[in-house]
Amino acid sequence: MTFQPIWAASCWAVTVSIAAFLSPAWAQTADTVLLVQASAAAPVPLPPAAASPLQAAASVARKWSVYWGWNRSTYSNSDIHFWGPDHNFTLSNVKANDLQADVTTDNIFGTFLNPANMTLPQTNLRVAYQVSPDTAWAINLDHMKYVVTPDQTVAFAGSINNDPQSGSTRTLSTNYLNFEHTDGLNVVTLEYEKQFPVTQWKAPFASRWVALVGAGIVYPKTNVTLNMLGRSRNDQFHLAGYSAGGGVGWEADFLDSWFFRSLFKMGYVTLPDVLTSSQGDKASHNFTYNELLIAVGKRF
Repeated sequence: MTFQPIWAASCWAVTVSIAAFLSPAWAQTADTVLLVQASAAAPVPLPPAAASPLQAAASVARKWSVYWGWNRSTYSNSDIHFWGPDHNFTLSNVKANDLQADVTTDNIFGTFLNPANMTLPQTNLRVAYQVSPDTAWAINLDHMKYVVTPDQTVAFAGSINNDPQSGSTRTLSTNYLNFEHTDGLNVVTLEYEKQFPVTQWKAPFASRWVALVGAGIVYPKTNVTLNMLGRSRNDQFHLAGYSAGGGVGWEADFLDSWFFRSLFKMGYVTLPDVLTSSQGDKASHNFTYNELLIAVGKRF
């Protein structure tokens, strides 16, 4: 049997190979291969996200913005104190309203959009600097108008022509008193603003919510006629007091660098030094306001 040793040797070689394959070293090598194949592939780094519309507005080329708009406002009642050489009295719980012109087909271009007459309505002007993608600082002018509602009856306490008249009332007809900040109630503030992108809106119509706080001066041109004293009025711009407030609103982009903004603001005004006549008479009062504005602006 010449082939038996050869066949036996072949079987033995196969057996030794299988045993070697099943040895611990080989088993460990096999497990390592299986684990490598079963493990998750290393994550592939994602490309950097494109700048959001909000970040684009804060780019080097467009950190500045300016807007112009119009507002309507309401005011709380206030106690107005008047004083001078021959009078010292207070009118209590006085009502006031704004004085915005109605928008018509005749004045939309003649007044609201006419550069020569754009300061006649109640307007808003703002210049802002974008310090980061979601933060801005701004100088803001709210040109509102404040008019004491005529023909209302209010409580009166004090003296006129040095005649005490406490415990009575007065009807504020224009023959008795005219009191208004109509040129206007100019609130100039430094504002700090945060912005929150609306992720559902994408460029070129990106939008964002805005929230702001601010404080500053009130520089009105107050028109007052003290008809009960025969005084002539003082028509001068004058630093009369201070204001602080805040607001929330919504802003949307269009035409690349232009934007639309709608904002609701609330504020407190204190006016301790109001000019009421050309003879040096004064008044003071405090009140709160609510303001709704719409504006159109551009980034640079």
